[in-house]
Amino acid sequence: MKKRLTRGDNIYYFRMFRYMKPYSFRYVFGQLSYASQGLALPLMLSFFTTNILAAIAAESTSAVVNAGVMLAIVFLGYFAVFAFGVALHIINVERAMMDMKQKLFKTFVRTGLENAKHSGEGIAAINTDCNTAEQIFGNATFSLVRNLLIIPGAIVVVFFVDWRLGLATTTIGILSFIAQLRFVKPLSQIGKDRLIANADTVKSAGNIFSGATTIRAFNIQNDALITFDKDSRKIKILDFKRVTINIFQNIFGNVQGWMTTVTVFALGGWLVTRGILEFPILITVYMMSQSLVSAIGSLGQNIAELQPPIAAAKRVFEVLDKGDTVKEIRSRSTLKEASGYTLELKNMNFKYLDGETNALTDINLTIPENKMIVLVGGSGSGKSTLLKVILGMYDRDELGVTLGGLCFNEASLRDWRKHFSYIDQSCKLFDMSVKENIAMGLPSIDENRETFASSDKDKRLSEADFAEIEKAAKRASAHDFISELEGGYDAGCGEKGATLSGGQKQRIAIARALVKHAPIMIFDEATSALDKESERNILDTIEDLRSDHTILITSHNLDSIKTADVILVMEDGKIAETGTHKELLAKQGVYYRLSMSEKEEGK
Repeated sequence: MKKRLTRGDNIYYFRMFRYMKPYSFRYVFGQLSYASQGLALPLMLSFFTTNILAAIAAESTSAVVNAGVMLAIVFLGYFAVFAFGVALHIINVERAMMDMKQKLFKTFVRTGLENAKHSGEGIAAINTDCNTAEQIFGNATFSLVRNLLIIPGAIVVVFFVDWRLGLATTTIGILSFIAQLRFVKPLSQIGKDRLIANADTVKSAGNIFSGATTIRAFNIQNDALITFDKDSRKIKILDFKRVTINIFQNIFGNVQGWMTTVTVFALGGWLVTRGILEFPILITVYMMSQSLVSAIGSLGQNIAELQPPIAAAKRVFEVLDKGDTVKEIRSRSTLKEASGYTLELKNMNFKYLDGETNALTDINLTIPENKMIVLVGGSGSGKSTLLKVILGMYDRDELGVTLGGLCFNEASLRDWRKHFSYIDQSCKLFDMSVKENIAMGLPSIDENRETFASSDKDKRLSEADFAEIEKAAKRASAHDFISELEGGYDAGCGEKGATLSGGQKQRIAIARALVKHAPIMIFDEATSALDKESERNILDTIEDLRSDHTILITSHNLDSIKTADVILVMEDGKIAETGTHKELLAKQGVYYRLSMSEKEEGK
């Protein structure tokens, strides 16, 4: 079902101008420079035309030359100011849009795309939607302001010269406006539909790039291309419809221009023959009448042109508004005030922003320091959600999570997350060297993140930093295989760690987590994609970390977590059972059924 704009959506038009506030004076100057073109040019032309014709009639060569020179000087001066104003406007529009794109990107980074159904939505919002919304600052508003300034000025001039000419041209303009409104609705809908179609095309392209191997393996290249072609064809059809309507608009505009010319010269010629109007004044009226009729008739087109940018702005602000759910900067306490690293969750309830029911319900849990806690349960039971809430991925007013007695809502997110290291099943590695990937967890770099990102690669890490990296790699059992790579710690990992095996990526991810020196380590299905040998090696590494870290693990493999201090069994977003492996088996409840089911599958 297509979403249509409502009158209330016009608020997004005005919200866009908040980003122009730092550049408001220069923007207004540029707007007025452009808008003056429609009113100042006809007046200047008519003034100098009158003077030149008068000089010609008086047969004064010097007067003609003087009028021509003055005309050239005034025009050069005007166009210099005009060009400066427009250039200033363009520069400041780019600055305002860069501010918006940076805020939008920061929102995606900080929220982790919590509300995006597809990464293509983020790409479309930052690229296509922002570029379309930019038109609110550009030609759409330019033309609207220009026309709104021209109309009252031209009406005053034409009615001042002769009320009959004023009435005739104003009537033509109003009829033209009514006729142009017929084009507004279809053009508006085409613009909004094109935004949606473009986002679908970006999603299709994203699916093809991210799933290229799967697409080839299942021989579904044609299906993927058909889907992309179908989405692309929607854009072509919409563009064809838009061009067709624009053609009729242009035809109507030409008819409107001829009607104005015929009316002004017919009525004006009659007034000239009656001695009521002088011919040079008729030229002035003609120029102003053309501007007046064009301005009134274009208002409908201006309204239509603004609809797609408003629709795009709405999509952008929907993302930015959702970004408010994660308050990255808070004036709150630091965790230095916390007493130890015991985690407590009291009566915690959580649901996603677009969820109707709780993803987690009545969670009550105490996790002492240096203990290994394992969360088990079926898919969708809430294991990963609980870990991400603890990690501070979702910011809500009341979560009931405390660390060392200090409430999550009383700490800055940056300070809270310093106390956690996180390894998930994807083991995300970036397209940089092994040592740079591990170094992302270094506390020294965390304190100077912007300096690290902007500095030369060769100068980013000190000898002390590298010593920390090597130490962490050895503890994660990664040093030996890293040393064997071509380039060693300087070897590239490739996009998403493409040059490494699953086990190697896991060990580098663990080294990155270790170098952070966080007291709490979270493993979210960290061994689910590994073979048995690699999984056993990773679990041995985790066992070695228990002595000086609190370990939180989610796992589907119950046989691998028997030594956990406490096992939490999740079901439908609730903690159904707690205990050790033996205690839970003895209860013959949910954990017992999961264990028996796993054994059956293993046969």
